[in-house]
Amino acid sequence: MAGEKVNLTGAKETLFLTLYGKALESRLPNSLLRDYFADEAVRNIDYDFSRLRVDNNLGVGLAIRAKTLDVCVQDFLARNPDAIVLHLGCGLDTRIFRIDPPAGVDWFDVDYPEVIDLRRKLYPVRDHYHLIASSVTEPGWLNEVPRDRPAIVVAEGLTPYLGAEEGQQLFSRLVGHLSSGELVFRCL
Repeated sequence: MAGEKVNLTGAKETLFLTLYGKALESRLPNSLLRDYFADEAVRNIDYDFSRLRVDNNLGVGLAIRAKTLDVCVQDFLARNPDAIVLHLGCGLDTRIFRIDPPAGVDWFDVDYPEVIDLRRKLYPVRDHYHLIASSVTEPGWLNEVPRDRPAIVVAEGLTPYLGAEEGQQLFSRLVGHLSSGELVFRCL
């Protein structure tokens, strides 16, 4: 197997499940997500995806979830063309490429340093696209995000990994830092 060597474990490794599911769904003839960047990333990573036991049904479920959040972001950006998108625990999700936001939008993907390093190897650079290498539970990273514009905060797969206190602290920091906006997330 050729490609980018990876060594992620624990919660960090779960990003391969969602990446692979979205890639599989995007290979279907009537794909909802059409996440060709995810498919290309899977082809460029040296990892045994078969051990994840992801099938097309799970891929379709993951695509529906991602598309639902994509639509929320697109609707927000249609109302706020100069907004900030803050994608927490972004993993290897390719939402920025699926949405292709207008030039006035600043997009911030936040995840652990190892994950951000991998993103830099797999995905192209874009104007107004910022990568923040930090755990979302560390308070300092938010200083890199402007506070003077409407923001949409996306946390697709993050909340199950936050303890109750960590989640409350994170959301309190976000509300205290951002001037206005919306929060979209998946919770169990």
